[in-house]
Amino acid sequence: MKKIINIEGKKIGDNHPVFTIGEIGSNHNRSKKTVISLINACSEAGFDAVKFQIYDAEEAFSKKETTKDVKLNKLYGLKPWWKVARDKILMPREWFEEMFEYVRKKKMIPLSAIHRLEDLEFLKKFGLSAIKIASIDLNYYQLHEKIIKFKLPTLISTGMGSSEEISQTLNFYKKNKHDKVILLHCNSLYPPKNNQINLRNILYFQKRFKILTGFSDHTVDNFNAFASISLGAKVIEKHITLNKKFKGPDHPFAIEPHEMKNLIYGIRKIENSLGFYERKLSKSEKLNRKMIRRSIVAKSFINKNEKISEGNIKYARPGTGIPTSEYKKVIGKIAKVDIEPETLIKFSMIKKNK
Repeated sequence: MKKIINIEGKKIGDNHPVFTIGEIGSNHNRSKKTVISLINACSEAGFDAVKFQIYDAEEAFSKKETTKDVKLNKLYGLKPWWKVARDKILMPREWFEEMFEYVRKKKMIPLSAIHRLEDLEFLKKFGLSAIKIASIDLNYYQLHEKIIKFKLPTLISTGMGSSEEISQTLNFYKKNKHDKVILLHCNSLYPPKNNQINLRNILYFQKRFKILTGFSDHTVDNFNAFASISLGAKVIEKHITLNKKFKGPDHPFAIEPHEMKNLIYGIRKIENSLGFYERKLSKSEKLNRKMIRRSIVAKSFINKNEKISEGNIKYARPGTGIPTSEYKKVIGKIAKVDIEPETLIKFSMIKKNK
């Protein structure tokens, strides 16, 4: 798998900024004004991409499945779930061209989860440049077989997936010579509890699959997203809303505009702080060594030809003299000159052994 993946000029991988996705999903409330406001909020926060949802509800769900089956009957009443999804959850298809254009106007990348070939072909007309595979479709090879030929960068969510299922899917992509894949750790819980999140799966994916990893985050705040950056996540996907109290299944665990700003601010701060794997001192810290470290200093007056001992020296700042680690080169030696108290001792002040 590739170590660096490029999506519309945004490079994803080591030594590149974390790629951030604002997931509008169903939180548009079937209102263009709301979609525009969410896109604006993403832009103001500094997201890299905005993600939409598209599928055919009649095809995706059994018509016998009800809102009670998906535990949303209290929200929508007892109705066929596919009709509610069609009329309440999905953004109208005729909005996509306009919204893709507006996302690009705001200098971000429009993305979408793909659940069927027809929707990929539809969105390709508007310049869709990467594919998101939702957790529901991790093992849906009938879909993978149809879309893999496009060779678009592919982000795969892993919710509900066993290690073996994830491995099989990745092997399918390798077999088909598609190496532009990013694996997203994900919990298909809305939201998950802290003890259900298992962020160390990110490390597991990196070690087992040698692949770029990210985190599709369904938690109610930003803390887990921040933690995932420290574990090596290179992509963060987060559900967004204008108001957690809006009616809809995804609003309660989505983050509001002020939290969106906090998310991006935190991510950029953390990735900047992570720095290098190797131990490297900054120029500023190297300069501070001279001020903060200890040197060997005369504690009392040391006469010429007097032996230097622990009794007439001390170890004190600044660190511009002989380092304390070299004390054996000083202790027991004879002073070549008079040394005033509080003077940093130098090797030039000490007689060399004959």
